[in-house]
Amino acid sequence: MQSRWKGSQMNEGELRADSESSRISRRRFVKTLGASGIGLASASNLSGRELPAVADGDVSITYAYARGDPDDPSSISPRTKTVSADWYNDLRAALSSYNTIDLGGIEGVLNAAVVPGDEAERSSISIGVTSESIVSQVQELLDETPIEGSIIEEAAGSDGPDLEPARQFDLESGFSVPGGVACGETEGIATLTPGLHDPETETTFFATADHLYADTESTELTLVGNGQRVEIGEVAKRYRNEDFSLISPTSDFTPAHAVDGAAPRQVAGQFTRLGLADLKARSAEIHKIGAMTGHTTGEIQAIDGITCVYGDPCKRGQLKWGDQAEFTDGDSGSVSYAPDPENPDEQVLVCGLNSARTWWPGEDYIWGTGAYILQEEYGYTF
Repeated sequence: MQSRWKGSQMNEGELRADSESSRISRRRFVKTLGASGIGLASASNLSGRELPAVADGDVSITYAYARGDPDDPSSISPRTKTVSADWYNDLRAALSSYNTIDLGGIEGVLNAAVVPGDEAERSSISIGVTSESIVSQVQELLDETPIEGSIIEEAAGSDGPDLEPARQFDLESGFSVPGGVACGETEGIATLTPGLHDPETETTFFATADHLYADTESTELTLVGNGQRVEIGEVAKRYRNEDFSLISPTSDFTPAHAVDGAAPRQVAGQFTRLGLADLKARSAEIHKIGAMTGHTTGEIQAIDGITCVYGDPCKRGQLKWGDQAEFTDGDSGSVSYAPDPENPDEQVLVCGLNSARTWWPGEDYIWGTGAYILQEEYGYTF
């Protein structure tokens, strides 16, 4: 089968200080509180950007939202865990600095992200820039937060492969379709996400990368399997900045909260921003199953990323992980995921969408919108 490929490419330190100096400065903390309108409160159950500093000891964070009943999307609720207050305060300081300044609006900054620290290293901010002088300028703006800078040189993209998808849906297996299998419009190839639920309408949608529809007037979604294409849905909503489309089912095929070929395969929910930071701090392995490259693994590099390398406006809320060699055109729309800490033998939680890979010198990762963005901005849950 010859296919027109919609690219995943899209033509697209320092040691941790002692506990006193690692905490956020009073000046920066007060400035952030004033901007956010929050007071000194418990950090328990917080998962978003507005994170107050806490005292020494431990703090409870919301690391995920997951369903109590895997078959009932409305049963989703927060999952909490305890983390070190020192680690939390250090991460909170980096996030506060990062969100005070729109790095994507600074000329010469092509991407930026927060690199969560661990017990040995402080959290930092990574930036990809066009010249070395910009790094020192950004360091001055970000006060005490460590900066990791890299120079991005212009590089042309390449055409995607003309190959059969590695993971097609077996049309004889039934009508419940998991994420990780090949899909498309009339010709292109992408990867289905697991079912994405909208609690407002109580609807579970198919979803895939929005750039599948960038160069076509087609609004249909086809399932690729057994050497044929079967129409299974019509585009309901498109989200170009986050790079995903929701597709309403129009046939007997229905989206499943599952990942094809994963073990386990049941998807119970998604990690929060702090949950991803905790995975990074623990060097936890995360997974992906794409239509082209199948199952690959890697570690999170950074969270809450901004990329201005492709498209306008800059894409925000990006998760950076793994290696570019383990992702190719046609894998777009796949999700990264990790075992559910409360039920690791039976369930997984989604980390984020996978939209593209780096194709420029100096950086090496897969990137796409964090799953927490879909929930924070639109209420959608996996």
